[in-house]
Amino acid sequence: MGRQFSQAQSYADKLMKIVPTEIVGAYMVLAGIIGYPPGATEFVIVPAGISDDALRAFLIQFTFAALLVLTPVYLIRVGHVTSRSQILLSSATFVVWVYSLGGPFVVWGCYYPLMGSVVLVLWALTVPLLTSGPVKAKAVAAAAQ
Repeated sequence: MGRQFSQAQSYADKLMKIVPTEIVGAYMVLAGIIGYPPGATEFVIVPAGISDDALRAFLIQFTFAALLVLTPVYLIRVGHVTSRSQILLSSATFVVWVYSLGGPFVVWGCYYPLMGSVVLVLWALTVPLLTSGPVKAKAVAAAAQ
């Protein structure tokens, strides 16, 4: 099953296809391994001269950037998504998910857990609604005739 959605699909189907679940899952696993923010794990072996906190901060930012770049590639090659708007929405959804978890946004000093939770819920509720437009209304009207 591809991830490409159509105007005729239900809200729930669109929601499921907009969230890049494999990418979000990969981020959550890697963030857990990295143990960011500091104190999330008890012991990390680091090269001499690099602090544990600096290594974790670098790795969480690198992981975020790598997966953000990988998201459209994954959607196109594995999910067979051809819609640019869906690729952009899915990439933005990944950013919203990561923000809700903290990660690099903690490093950058712009993470507010309460805001992350609110934005994630509102994003998840509204984005599938924004993907249905006049095309769906025309299809329903044509089917009714």
